[in-house]
Amino acid sequence: MNYTDYIYTGIIILLLILSFRTLLWHLQNWQLREYRWDRLKAYFSTKQGTKNLFNLWFFRGILPRPKKSGRIFIILGFFILIHGCLLVLISSRLFTYLVTHEIWTFTEATRMNTFPQPAEFKTGLSFLPVFKFSLELAIVTLLVIWERLTFFSVALAISLSKIPVNIFKRILFKKAANIIQNADKSIIKIGITGSFGKSSTKEILVHLLKKNFGEERVLFNPENFNNEVAIARLILKNREFFEKEGVDKKFFICEIGAYKQGEIATVCKFLKPHLGILTGINDQHLDLFGSSKNIVQAKFELAEACSNKVFFNADNPKLAEIFVDKKITATKIPMSVKNIEKKSGILQTEFKFYGKNFTLPWAGEFFVSNAILALECARETGISREILPSLLKTIKPLKKALVLKKLKNSATILSDLYSANPDGVISAIEHLSKFSGKKYFIGMPLLELGNKSEKIHQEIFKLLNKLGVQVFWIKPDFIKLGTKILGDNFILINKSNLKKLIKIRENLSKNDVILLEGKLPNKIVKIFD
Repeated sequence: MNYTDYIYTGIIILLLILSFRTLLWHLQNWQLREYRWDRLKAYFSTKQGTKNLFNLWFFRGILPRPKKSGRIFIILGFFILIHGCLLVLISSRLFTYLVTHEIWTFTEATRMNTFPQPAEFKTGLSFLPVFKFSLELAIVTLLVIWERLTFFSVALAISLSKIPVNIFKRILFKKAANIIQNADKSIIKIGITGSFGKSSTKEILVHLLKKNFGEERVLFNPENFNNEVAIARLILKNREFFEKEGVDKKFFICEIGAYKQGEIATVCKFLKPHLGILTGINDQHLDLFGSSKNIVQAKFELAEACSNKVFFNADNPKLAEIFVDKKITATKIPMSVKNIEKKSGILQTEFKFYGKNFTLPWAGEFFVSNAILALECARETGISREILPSLLKTIKPLKKALVLKKLKNSATILSDLYSANPDGVISAIEHLSKFSGKKYFIGMPLLELGNKSEKIHQEIFKLLNKLGVQVFWIKPDFIKLGTKILGDNFILINKSNLKKLIKIRENLSKNDVILLEGKLPNKIVKIFD
């Protein structure tokens, strides 16, 4: 082998490695968006998404790592079949053209008597160095084209994977429905949904029930595992909880999420909830639902499925409107915090309800409405009003939603990293007014807001400007809008000026506060650990 052969071999190996990396990136990207075309479309509508769509090989991460799952292996199986067929198709076309072209060239050279004599070469096609170069160039071209078609092969594989996945879902939902149908009659099933506040309401309710009835009597879906498949799997995994008898009361608290109409209804078909809680509705995931009306209709599917009572946030206009317009079997119970005395400090929130003083060890007045919904639902299960204040004040701090950390110099880090929705972000920003020092905000664009996106980000930037907050923005969307409203207080964070955040962290003074908002990259979060 001469040096050109080594270069050629190196290029082939590099292209194969890049092809494998591209495949992993696309699998991870689809997995993060739950294999949904609507979520992927919303992502690619952002500047960062568009950049990655047309990126060659320079996306982030040395080697993307999609999580292992049954569906990933199904997709890989379809991908190998599809991409293999593409390789055969493209290579046959290229090589047919190449061979035809070179034979014609050879024939013309022989006819014109300009081709080297046979004695000047040894065997085979070694007399055609040009053909060898053309062949190598064709193989490189083939691999580049093949690698660039990875997105389409993965997309087709995901579409085909829906066939076995949908069959699996039907079987899974049927098994879950059978367990619920034959479950111990002492189990009270409680569904919780809304555009925001689902997880915090669930945590409060779970805490109250555990403290009063005992941990072994309460089952709930952890974190945000709230889609129909995760809930059905949880039921199957805890079959014994549903079938075991001999206890007066048991509770299954189920947080239910959705990205389109019909998904909450699907869960309710096998869950058969007794009680329901609707926390609030905004334009979160508007891009996926298609309209505000569709969001309202989708969340209301829980109310329509409940057999006993439904508690809802009466201060939320969209919820209040639909509960007036539609009739349901369950008794509707509106809850309002407008006339409730409440006071939020830096570390906790105090409010008055049932004529009693409550202390919630979470910062932020916006948690009061969720607490009220959980308290009233807990009272419905048989917990006395008298002991509710003592139960609530023992709840642990939230893990991701507005977690407060005090530094040695009395500066504060507020981490609101769980999920970003318009109401939650605005409420977290409003909490910054409690602090007297310099205020910093590190955030990124909110996704899937459709045609409301510009208006919502404008509202966020205006509030930040009003409070005199210095904003560090990640990702390129809404840079012009942020700069227009905040001026020099709006800074786009990139690799070159990442050190600015480190300096701010090192130079924080007493009473200064930094709000980390949204699902920020780990390298940003680690600076403030």
